Amino acid sequence: MPLSFLLLLSLIPPSSLVMGGCSNYDPVKKCPKESPCCNNGWCSNNPRFCSTGCDPDNSYSSKSCYPTPYCVNLFDNFDAPKMINANNFSGNPNNYDWTSDFTPDYASYSDSNLLLSMKYDGVNKNSVGNYQGFGSTVSSTRWMEYGWITAKIKTASSKLGVVSSFITRGLQGDEVDFEWVGLAPSEVQSNYYWQGVLDYGHSTHHKIGSDSSADYHIYEIEWMPDHITWSLDGKPLRTLQFEDTKASNGSFLFPSGPQRIQFSVWDGGMAAEGTANWAGTPTDWSDKSRVYTMSVDWVNITCYYQGNATTTWPPDGYGPDTTTNGTTPYQTLGAGNPTLGGPGGGNVASNYNATIPPSESAAFQLSQLSVALISLISASAIVSISFSFKHGNL
Repeated sequence: MPLSFLLLLSLIPPSSLVMGGCSNYDPVKKCPKESPCCNNGWCSNNPRFCSTGCDPDNSYSSKSCYPTPYCVNLFDNFDAPKMINANNFSGNPNNYDWTSDFTPDYASYSDSNLLLSMKYDGVNKNSVGNYQGFGSTVSSTRWMEYGWITAKIKTASSKLGVVSSFITRGLQGDEVDFEWVGLAPSEVQSNYYWQGVLDYGHSTHHKIGSDSSADYHIYEIEWMPDHITWSLDGKPLRTLQFEDTKASNGSFLFPSGPQRIQFSVWDGGMAAEGTANWAGTPTDWSDKSRVYTMSVDWVNITCYYQGNATTTWPPDGYGPDTTTNGTTPYQTLGAGNPTLGGPGGGNVASNYNATIPPSESAAFQLSQLSVALISLISASAIVSISFSFKHGNL
């Protein structure tokens, strides 16, 4: 596939990651004790702000933010669904297995299936001036570092432009993908990214043997420390060995670090030229009431690292002061602080995905916001990052 993303910042644009202060609250100061969690540049004592996207460097203390909740084994056939809109998620992975990351929220359950839908948005135009579909992304509430993820899926990619995906994705730009496009509904593409580096040569196309939008198939990602194998209906399609990712500078460009599991559907056909040509164009919106839907019959997650199931939440000492919250209403400090939902806002897409065109990675369904952040400096490295936040995709 000819595109990647440089960095995913789930539920948070990059402003809150700039060192020196929680930017919307104070560009040089950390959050105060009464609103300790820095998220999206605001300070709050609402647990929603202390979960995904919370910035410990600019929060009141290093333990103001909840720690990353790690993987537990899960077989989910969606008979007893545990999903919540990301704006309402408190960060407790024991309460919910999945978040639906956008508002409007077009993810749902029906007949023991997870459904991710895309509907026409005739109000907001994308960066190239087109109206397009507004889709869905569903993310796991826990983070995996190596393991096996198997899912039985019927894609939404029945027409040109409709992109479906099943991926793992980390905050630092590492990603392992299965993707389907309406241009070729009878094939699946495997791909991977490392540290947000754009390398379009990693994608491989695989024949399925039937229309992926008409029939269910079983797809598996086996992500190990030394290899990644993509499989279809129990048969390996491709294996990437760790040693084969060695770069000329001696580093290994192999996906690692904690990643979330995500399913999504989005409109690539009405995006910029590179993405549209990859996905097929134009997307058929002749019937404005049309709904494209991806169905997940079940998913099975087996963690490489075990032992996280008994962890209480939140771990002792993490998060806002609950004794204070018992007597003080939630308060969010900072210029233009959100009045609805969590740090992603209330009635807009709440999952911020950083991408660079031509975008074909999963679910770039973001509201019309474009930001460029260059030279993010840490103590050990300089990472140049390009961001583009979209309501639909690039």
